[in-house]
Amino acid sequence: FPQRNLVGFRCKQPSDIALTRFRALSALTFMATLLAMAAPSHSQGYGTDRRGGGTTQAEVDGVIRGFTEGVQQLCGNIPDPAFRVDCVADYFDWLADRLPQTREFREAERIIRDAASQLNRVARDNASTTKRPAVFRLGNSSRQTSRAVIPIAPERQARARSAALAIVEEAETRLLRSADRSQRSRVAFANIAAIVGDSSAVLLRAS
Repeated sequence: FPQRNLVGFRCKQPSDIALTRFRALSALTFMATLLAMAAPSHSQGYGTDRRGGGTTQAEVDGVIRGFTEGVQQLCGNIPDPAFRVDCVADYFDWLADRLPQTREFREAERIIRDAASQLNRVARDNASTTKRPAVFRLGNSSRQTSRAVIPIAPERQARARSAALAIVEEAETRLLRSADRSQRSRVAFANIAAIVGDSSAVLLRAS
């Protein structure tokens, strides 16, 4: 057996043992407190953010409200209906950009981004040759399209509108089917699907 250096060693008395145990327990309690303080809490959110944060119900509601206002107040009030399909496409991209960056919402983001691309393609395929793309702004507010939206030729608007409605309906259905199992995400997905579906009212306006 290896030789042990016992220089300075002394037997511990019962009082020494009790003090040692108290110090150990105190250290463990202190470490547990530090760990609890450092651990992120997601009980009020929608899971873990890809960048390390959480997402609250209020944040999701704010995004939903912003999308609804943009589509209804801006796209819905453009005097010329030729621009509405691509305006809605632009706001679908707006919505996808602002959805929570969490695992739970990745599928919703993908569905909405895909719908935005398809709506923009409808506008491009049926574009007017006499009107130029334009950026629209809502009154004196900061709300405006993020880019120049493409106008659809008058003789192609009915066909383009039908194609756009089908795209919106498909996106709404896919969102409802992709709801997460947790109650919070299921409600959020249902709310997002509802506002996506409501955008069809803007597309149906002929004037």
